[in-house]
Amino acid sequence: MKIPKIELENFSNLVTGLIEQSDNIEALCYALNRLTLEELERVKTYFSGSATRVIAIRQREIVMGTFLSGMLIFLFNMYQSNLIVFFFWVLFSVTCVLEFLRLLIAKKPIHKHISLAFDRTKYDRIVSITDIILNKRYENELQKTIEKFSPSEDVESLKDTL
Repeated sequence: MKIPKIELENFSNLVTGLIEQSDNIEALCYALNRLTLEELERVKTYFSGSATRVIAIRQREIVMGTFLSGMLIFLFNMYQSNLIVFFFWVLFSVTCVLEFLRLLIAKKPIHKHISLAFDRTKYDRIVSITDIILNKRYENELQKTIEKFSPSEDVESLKDTL
């Protein structure tokens, strides 16, 4: 399925505008209310991607590392007279120190990770507002459909006379 380039450019302009307006909730609501139902669905599927928050990943790594290191310290204290356990503990300690030094020296884009997490909160805000607007529009469409197919009072009065 090919999408025309003009349509992609329009959608990218729409996405860029929504990201710029995501700090102001009123402007974001106004912009989202002006969109059609199809555009709202496209915006929601675009922004509700499967990206994970960096903070949750780092927290999980810290908890797992803390558990493993605590368990290894317990085992070392329990079996410290054993020579193999002592060498294993020394190897583990050196590995931990080297990993810590690598984190200090490495040029990891920590600020980039923080900005990505901040952008993800903006996207979540856009998705939640879009979801609210879509639900209201779906309710209105359902109500219109129900009213269209429900029998009117004139038909009921004709049934009563027959």
